[in-house]
Amino acid sequence: MRLFRIWFAVCAVACAQGIEIPAIGMIVDSSGALRQVQGVAGSFVLGPVSMSGVLSAACSKQLCLVKTDSTIVSATGETSAPPGPAIFGFSGDNAIVFFPEPRMFARWHDNVLEPLDWVVDSEVLSVRLDEVAVRNGVEASIVHSDGSVADSLPEARGPVLLLPNCVVFATKDEIVLRQDDGEVRFELSDARSITAMGPHYAEIHTGDAVYALRTESGREALYRLPGSAP
Repeated sequence: MRLFRIWFAVCAVACAQGIEIPAIGMIVDSSGALRQVQGVAGSFVLGPVSMSGVLSAACSKQLCLVKTDSTIVSATGETSAPPGPAIFGFSGDNAIVFFPEPRMFARWHDNVLEPLDWVVDSEVLSVRLDEVAVRNGVEASIVHSDGSVADSLPEARGPVLLLPNCVVFATKDEIVLRQDDGEVRFELSDARSITAMGPHYAEIHTGDAVYALRTESGREALYRLPGSAP
């Protein structure tokens, strides 16, 4: 955890001094280690392990949150949390968190978890503000926290990621990035998970590799990360 916090401290100092750090975010590798993804588009390297024993992690422009077996760790501290993995959705310096094992929703802010009274009977795929991506059988959709349907995702057969300005989901053989002005598709099969890894990138795990999907409008691209095979 110390190295994880040092990384954030270095980033904060560098940004304050106007130094551009070539890093796009953080990923969890196949061994459960947290690693920084460094470099520029199309030429990435994985940094050294900054934390081990990680079950889940996600990053936005303002936050990176890491779930271990019993805690959520941020750059400023940690808080006790239910056991098992977590699904994170960011809104500024707040986050909505879903814990699959106890099927519990909570709001995270300043290293405090506030339980939410949301009840969702379907499989939870992703969270965002007051919206949840769910799957009933094979059908995926986006619902509000009160259960009303916001949108449907009829093609989604794999994981789904709700981001503030777009939705990323997997079909049988494609990754679809849906934005307000249309869709961009990339050929990729066997997607197992899609996670927010940084301000403009999503991390996609397949059965044998990890990919970085650039979600910035007008600069969309999909890159296979080096040394990412299990």
